[in-house]
Amino acid sequence: MKLCRLFSLVVVVAALFLSACSSNPAKKNGVMLTSADSAVIADAVMKKMEQMTAKQAEAPLPQNLDAAHESFMHAMDLELRGEASLAKMFWQHAAESDPYSRFLTFKMAEILASQGADSLALVQAARGQKLKGKATPSQLGLLAHLYVKAGVADSCRKYFNAALDSARYQDMPLLYDYSLFLEAVKDTKELVRIYDLLLPQVNYMPSLFQRQLGLLLEQGKDSAVIELFGRAHEANGDKQLLTKMVQGLMFQKRIGEAKAIVDTLTESSSEDEAMIVLLMTKLAETDRPAAYAMLKKKYYEDGVRTPVLTNFLGHYEHLNGDIDSAKVHLQLAASQIKDQPVYVTNAYHALSSIAMKENKMKDAVRFAEKADSAAMGGDKAMLAMMYGTAKMYDKAYKMLDSLIAVWDKWTPMEGIADSASLRKMAFDVEENKLKFRTVYARILVGHAAEICQKNPNDSIKQKPAKELRIKAQALYDYLLNADSTDAVTRMLRAINMERLGRHDESFAQFEILLDSTRSKGVDRPEALNYYGYTLIDLNRSPEEVERGYNMVLQAIAEETEQPTPDAYLDSKAWGLYRKGQFAEALAVMQQIKGEQILEDFVYWEHLAAIQEALDMKAEATASYKKLIKMSPKNPAALRFLKGAKK
Repeated sequence: MKLCRLFSLVVVVAALFLSACSSNPAKKNGVMLTSADSAVIADAVMKKMEQMTAKQAEAPLPQNLDAAHESFMHAMDLELRGEASLAKMFWQHAAESDPYSRFLTFKMAEILASQGADSLALVQAARGQKLKGKATPSQLGLLAHLYVKAGVADSCRKYFNAALDSARYQDMPLLYDYSLFLEAVKDTKELVRIYDLLLPQVNYMPSLFQRQLGLLLEQGKDSAVIELFGRAHEANGDKQLLTKMVQGLMFQKRIGEAKAIVDTLTESSSEDEAMIVLLMTKLAETDRPAAYAMLKKKYYEDGVRTPVLTNFLGHYEHLNGDIDSAKVHLQLAASQIKDQPVYVTNAYHALSSIAMKENKMKDAVRFAEKADSAAMGGDKAMLAMMYGTAKMYDKAYKMLDSLIAVWDKWTPMEGIADSASLRKMAFDVEENKLKFRTVYARILVGHAAEICQKNPNDSIKQKPAKELRIKAQALYDYLLNADSTDAVTRMLRAINMERLGRHDESFAQFEILLDSTRSKGVDRPEALNYYGYTLIDLNRSPEEVERGYNMVLQAIAEETEQPTPDAYLDSKAWGLYRKGQFAEALAVMQQIKGEQILEDFVYWEHLAAIQEALDMKAEATASYKKLIKMSPKNPAALRFLKGAKK
């Protein structure tokens, strides 16, 4: 029968192939049988097999079960003894004796495949798949591998999945082989699924882990990335993977899940520290008390005490008024942190600020110098400001003169040809030129204000203050020429102009500041109050006074700080005084409670004038006496008190 002859042909070709592997190559008329000949034969056999299958013309084949069993036993025995070549002959005989045995048919397919006869092996395996019996993972896997070599992707995928399903997805080599196939056909979606199954079996091997991570990121599966890090951490306990998981949770704003992980941390490791800092920083964006509470719990209750966390704790304590504890923790952090100079610098900044608030200026300067040292000389601007605040003006000016001279004379080093590096260097140089001039100008203005405060109404003693302001004005001109959009510099320049008596020039600058299209970054209420008060105080015309008064009212309306700043109330009261509304002016003055403004001679000058206008002689006398102590040459006080004696 036709099928009988077909099967005989398969077996004969298989026998020829097997014998060819164990002896000399087969010859026909003295010509060697090439691999191309074998391929043609195999292809012909495959086509014939497909035709016969399509016609469903399969007929019964002869069986000799006894012979098959005997050959099977011999083959098994020979394999156990390492006689592979002889074993193959008995396997072949067993398969010929029982052509309906699924096991023997697949065994022949395996043997053919091991010898490189992939086409013949596929014929055998395809026939075996139609025979009765349970399909094993190895049989289905063999079909998958043979279809890979045959280039039949759909069948390959079908049998890989069938084999894996049969093996309950626990066959690691099969999973890996399927992943290689999926890589070849670029089926990344299915590849992600297979890697998910394979990774736990190889303990999240780094190379496969990174490949899976890359695939998930490419596909935008952020949640799956987070889960991958979590599973990998559970498998090998690597805290770095847990840190990555927490980072992912923070990115997805899954704060509750991140907090649940951080709550379990009890080691002072770099990874634990990093996770706590991540969560604390995120919490602080919307709920600083919660961030502080979490940090205190980790530090005091869970014992996670790294230098960096000690540093953060000190800063939080400083912000929350626990100054004594803050000083202890900040100094401890500054002494322990070795490889993160930014933290050390900031710790000394906080200590300097605390010392300044406690009026311990020597300590404030000492900590500022330590901050600059920690920053390897990169904190000179802050140090100069501290010298100025501590009234160590000569030291501040000497430092700033030297720094500005250095940066003004800077030229690039020879041999630097990289244009990008040159641009970066040039940018840094210009930034330093502006930064140190900004600090210089502010110290000069502060110095001038101190002189004026000590010597109000004494033109001779105030002459040095004017010289300082002229020098500051030159610096402000330089800064604004470099960046005309800098609203803060423009406002400081406008104020300095006003103090120099250049009122109209100052007002022109304020008009620019109050123009909504050009006032980005400006504190509008502050600008309105200063401009308005100046118009009121100059008292050049009723119209200017009214305009100034309205500006002050607008400043109060726009100010978000509550209660209204005392300086704004003082401006409003002085505007009412200029308008002749003395009782209303006094009522506003009585709202001022701050201690700082009560130490300003201008406040007493205003209050005394209002009380005098209301004929409140006793009250005016008391106010003018306070004023004369602060400003001995104040003309209004001298006039009133001289008249009171008469």
